[in-house]
Amino acid sequence: MVEPWGTRVTPFNHPPFVIHFLRIVGGISAALKLDFGFVFRALTSCFDLGSAVLVYKLLTRSGLFTPVRFLLYLLAPVTIIISGFHGQTDTLMIFFVLLAVFLIDRPLLAGLAFGTALSIKIVPLIVAVAFIFYLPKAQRIRFVAAAIVIGCLLALPYIAQAPTMIAKQVLGYGSFPGRWGWSRLLFAWIGPSNLFWSTTRISAYLLLAYIWYLSFKMNRKGIPIYTQLTAAFFVLMSFTPSWGTNYMSWLDPFAVTAGALPALAYYLTSGAFLAVLYFVNPDESTRLSGLCWLAVLLLTWKLLRHVSTYKNSEP
Repeated sequence: MVEPWGTRVTPFNHPPFVIHFLRIVGGISAALKLDFGFVFRALTSCFDLGSAVLVYKLLTRSGLFTPVRFLLYLLAPVTIIISGFHGQTDTLMIFFVLLAVFLIDRPLLAGLAFGTALSIKIVPLIVAVAFIFYLPKAQRIRFVAAAIVIGCLLALPYIAQAPTMIAKQVLGYGSFPGRWGWSRLLFAWIGPSNLFWSTTRISAYLLLAYIWYLSFKMNRKGIPIYTQLTAAFFVLMSFTPSWGTNYMSWLDPFAVTAGALPALAYYLTSGAFLAVLYFVNPDESTRLSGLCWLAVLLLTWKLLRHVSTYKNSEP
C-alpha cells in the first residue's frame, strides 16, 4: 500500500470469518474452473443487488422513495467500481448493515445481521450505538447478544486459537492518514511530523466520540435509524483522518436520503474521482479528491441541519 510518505505492507486485518469467505470463493472458482478474482467480484456484485432491494424498501418505508433517487443509487459508480473492479468486502459488509436496519423491528434477526456485518469488517462498530440506543432496553439485550453469538460462531475456530492476536490486528487497524480531506491538507502543510501523527490519532477518537454522542441525540428525537446511519457515515467520511478508496462505497446506499440533487453531486464527484484514480492517472486525481470531499461536506451539512431541526411528529 502506497501512503503519502512511502510504501507500507499491510498485515491481514479482517475478522476471521473473511478467511472462511475466501475459502468459499476459492472452492467455487475451482469447481467452476473460473478465475478467483472473477468469482469474488461476481459474488460481491450479487450482494449489491440485494442492497438495491433493501435500499428500495428502506426508502419506501421512510417515505423518501422517488424513482429518480432510486435510479441514482442503482447507477452509483463507486459501488460498481469497488465491487466490479477493485474487489473488496466493503459492499458485502454494507449489505448486512442495511439488512440490520431493515430488520430493526425484529431485534434478534437484526442482531444476527449486524454481527455478520461486523464479521466482515469491524467498521459497523462505529454505528453500533445507533442501533443500541434506538431499541428499547429489553430489546437491546437480544440485539447485542445475537450480534455477539453470531460473531463468535463465524470466527471459529480462529477466535478460540488466538483471541488476543485477532483483537489486536482487527481493532488496532489504523488505516492511512494524510490521503483524504483535512488530514491531506495537514500533511501537505507539516508533513509526517510528530504533530501530524498526534493530531490525526487524537482526532480519530474525538470523531468516534462525536458520532456516538450524535447517535444518542438523534435517538432522543426519534429519528429513523436509516437517517441516523446516513448522518453517522457522512460525518465519519467528512472528518476521518484516515481513508481508503473502498470506504467511499459506505456512503452510496445512504446519499439518496439527502435528496436527488445532493446525492447526484456526491455520486458524480466520487465516481469521477475513483475513475481517474483507478483508470487514468492517480497523480491527476488530487483536485477531484478535494471536489469529492467538498461534496461529502455539503451533504453532511445538509444532513446535520435536518437532524437538528427534526421533530418527533415527522413521519
